[in-house]
Amino acid sequence: MRRQRTTSRQQSPGAGSTGRRRLATGGAALMLLAGLATPAAGAIAAPAATGPASPSTPRTITWAPCEEVPAIQCGKLTLPVDWRKPGGATFELALAKRPADEPAASKGPLFINPGGPGGSGVNMTFTAGTLFSPEIRRTFDIIGIDPRGVARSHPVVCSAEAFARPGETVLPRTKAEYTALVRFNRQLAADCRQHTGPLYDHVDSVSVARDVDAVRAAIGADKLSWYGASYGTLMGQMYAELFPHRIRSMVNDGNMDHSLGTWRFLLSESSFAEDSFQQFVTWCGKSANCALHGQDVPKVYAELLAKADAGTLVDPADGTKLSTWDLLDITQFFFSRPRWVQLGELLSSLHTGTPSAAVRTARADLAATLQAVVPAAERSAAAVELVEDVRPQFCQDWSLPVRGFQELNALYGASLKVAPNMRTSVLALQSMTQCIGWPGKVNNPQHKLDVKGAPTILMMNGLHDPATGYSWAVNARRQLGNAVLVTYEGSGHVTYSRTACTRAAVDNYFLDLTVPAAGTRCAANDPALAPSARTQESPELTSRW
Repeated sequence: MRRQRTTSRQQSPGAGSTGRRRLATGGAALMLLAGLATPAAGAIAAPAATGPASPSTPRTITWAPCEEVPAIQCGKLTLPVDWRKPGGATFELALAKRPADEPAASKGPLFINPGGPGGSGVNMTFTAGTLFSPEIRRTFDIIGIDPRGVARSHPVVCSAEAFARPGETVLPRTKAEYTALVRFNRQLAADCRQHTGPLYDHVDSVSVARDVDAVRAAIGADKLSWYGASYGTLMGQMYAELFPHRIRSMVNDGNMDHSLGTWRFLLSESSFAEDSFQQFVTWCGKSANCALHGQDVPKVYAELLAKADAGTLVDPADGTKLSTWDLLDITQFFFSRPRWVQLGELLSSLHTGTPSAAVRTARADLAATLQAVVPAAERSAAAVELVEDVRPQFCQDWSLPVRGFQELNALYGASLKVAPNMRTSVLALQSMTQCIGWPGKVNNPQHKLDVKGAPTILMMNGLHDPATGYSWAVNARRQLGNAVLVTYEGSGHVTYSRTACTRAAVDNYFLDLTVPAAGTRCAANDPALAPSARTQESPELTSRW
């Protein structure tokens, strides 16, 4: 999960500046490093909610070839902005369908979501041909929606001017900075609400789950199958609570634990990042493929952090200065993939001051992936430049209160003890601090899952996942009760495409409803292997959450 904005605005540099400013490694923006699952939706505008519709009016979808991929069918469904007021204002939900290769053999709809929050299920459907196995493509109608407030589904939009105001930071280091952040968050929320309209206050995962069921009903399916990755697992969990009897099969891959309070949330995330660092260090000690092989990796990294703290860390490829948050965030980004060879090359390059061909290649690959998923230019013709933002999705799903600068400072201090090398999870810390002072309502606050009547849910999780760590999956499985957790014994975020073992566990469950035995484990792949040497990997499944 990352905040993605399609804007060319640059923020002022500095170690205290937000991790969302343009950075870094090879002149790429942090948005490139932070969530390839968050696409823009073509022309950005602030669509107004349409007028009321009768709740008894049958909802229908008109399908047509998608402009981007004509082989895929695209459609829209008119839904209530507020499900508590089904006859009130409406918006149009965008969705895409990849029909089963053999319609007569179809086992019904398979709904997919790549996480984020802010990931586009429509874009994920475009790449379903490379993500899912031939048997899945043969026997399922694969359907992805752009969740409300995202991409083509009435995106949350804000003025670029609001983002340019001072005060945004990953971590305030003084009371004055904390006060400025609170003011920034409140002013930004007011601006985004003004430009987005009523939908701004209704983009939580419970509302998304209700939207998914409305699509199920509109296509005439009695039950659905579900594949949710990362933050998409939270949407799946909410669907299972609300509509357990509408589930044929459900796979949650890279699991959220929506029962955690402020301290457990950040400290657990920080421990996941630190665990991934230790895995990388161990690998470097054993593998000649690591550019830091034979060196004291923690010492090298500490020296890089010291330079970043002092404002003197420079990428030798182009002379760009890297802040502390830049360095930590790109490191943790590579943990999620995992891209350990590239990370070793990057850290070695920064440490020696020598430009690296491997780093340039990695940068080009990432840039090409981003360009394929996220159109580079925003095309708003509005008088005021508008940019997309997905912070309301997180802030409406999570109540993570921080009672002033003193508590935040204590929380960060505890994080430093849990993660002495990584300091914190940048992903988690940034998600928390962007909600400090946020004036909106938390529509879907944390709670223990209460699912009754659903079939056995299949959970997949990596043992060394830096974003949705293994303990989250274990805790979520306890709450679900009727669930089986398959453990991938390796590193990286989201597991379906990692090995033949992980793929078979999911495919057999979807195809034949064969539930893996409790305690099933899949051996790890070598993280030094390129994606093509492992299994097919889709950009839409590499979101941070």
